[in-house]
Amino acid sequence: MEQIVIVRPDIVDNKSRELLGKIRRTQEFSEKVFVVEGSRDSITELCSLPGVKTPLQLTPTESNQLSDAERLSIEAWTSPADRQAKVRPGDGLGWGHKDFEPPR
Repeated sequence: MEQIVIVRPDIVDNKSRELLGKIRRTQEFSEKVFVVEGSRDSITELCSLPGVKTPLQLTPTESNQLSDAERLSIEAWTSPADRQAKVRPGDGLGWGHKDFEPPR
C-alpha cells in the first residue's frame, strides 16, 4: 500500500522518527511531503503518530502552511484520476525487450 504523508519536524517524536526511518519512501516531493509504501498496519500506525498526517488529516491552517509545490504535489497524487487504469504498452519490461514500446 502507498500513502502520501506530511511530516511536521517540530512535532515528530522519537517513535515517529524510528518508524519513518524504517518505512520505504517511494517518492519525495519535499523534506516533509513524501509517499511511503508498506503494509496497511504500518502506514496506519505511522499516520497515528505525532507529527505525521495524511492529506485528509490536515487542518485548513496546516494545509495553508505548505508550499505551493507541496500543495500541487499532494493534489496531483490524490486526484481522483485512476492512475492504475492507464495502459502502457510494455510496462514493466526492459527497454531492450522485443515487446517494449518507448514513450512518445
